[in-house]
Amino acid sequence: MLKKNYKKILIIKWGALGDLVASTPAIKTVRENYPESMITLLTNSLMQQIIPKGFLVDELLIVNTNRNKVEDSILKQLLLAFKLRRKEFDLAINLRWTSERAALLAYLSGAKERISSGPKKMMNLYTIKLEHPVGRYHEINRNLDIVRALGAVVSDDKPVVYISQENIKFAEDFFVNYNLKKENTICIHPGASKPIRAWLPERFAEICRRLVKNYGLNIIVTWGINESLLADKVVEIIGKGAIKAPQTNTIGQLGALISNTKLFFSNCTGPMNVAVAVRTPVVALLGSSDPTDWGAYGDEHINIKSPLILEHYSDEDERRAMEEISVEMVWEKISKKISELI
Repeated sequence: MLKKNYKKILIIKWGALGDLVASTPAIKTVRENYPESMITLLTNSLMQQIIPKGFLVDELLIVNTNRNKVEDSILKQLLLAFKLRRKEFDLAINLRWTSERAALLAYLSGAKERISSGPKKMMNLYTIKLEHPVGRYHEINRNLDIVRALGAVVSDDKPVVYISQENIKFAEDFFVNYNLKKENTICIHPGASKPIRAWLPERFAEICRRLVKNYGLNIIVTWGINESLLADKVVEIIGKGAIKAPQTNTIGQLGALISNTKLFFSNCTGPMNVAVAVRTPVVALLGSSDPTDWGAYGDEHINIKSPLILEHYSDEDERRAMEEISVEMVWEKISKKISELI
């Protein structure tokens, strides 16, 4: 049962693509439990493609970020705090719980109630304080725990991404042009936010050649900023059955393409989270990341963790971790998953 009925709610969350997608189950839960409330989301510009105004929230306020940190000047942040205060929020929910800046903005908003789980040294700024379980715990559950503490009921813990009709047509047109069908098409994304966190392109290609040979699959290779040449290389090595995806200018376009495929195969990266959000089964490769924290969320997905497990990873360790994921390790898992799906 909800503890209170809040008329005006502020949610704070900024971050990279994976961070933002992982927050959507909590945001969706707030909307479902407070359908009549005015919900404002304080976030970075990327979130506008995931949750646009009118989809789960009533208003977005944008801060400038770089590497997940707010870049706005002190003056701009003070003006933002005054702007938040004038809105007279009843509740502030800080889902950017690792950020001191986010905690301070929640406090300066003047919201009567403020809830989050961190950072530890800022906990006195909240009226409702939450502690997460010790140890490994998925980011989606960390966010959901915060809204559960309000008494909110979670009806669906899966992430979401907004897909417009234009996005759907973009994907459908591509499939028609190449005569592709969902039942025999998969999508791979060989890139990563940092090249050292990516599996070798030759290994992606080897897995895909086997999938084409053994299952007659078509392979769509998606790519992001500065990854076009990588996609070209992988398509060339795979040869028959491989198609380079068109440039996707929005997360919605990427999500629409992925949703039209039978399986998504990638490193642990932002597009992996998009695949989870559009309900496409995922096979993900994790080097330094722990699947309990950041893997593809849900029992329908397969997370393949590197055998190299360390408490802390240097850049060289991250590269080695990906190298120690062998082709045979991946083939055993992905071939079994494909056999289940087709």
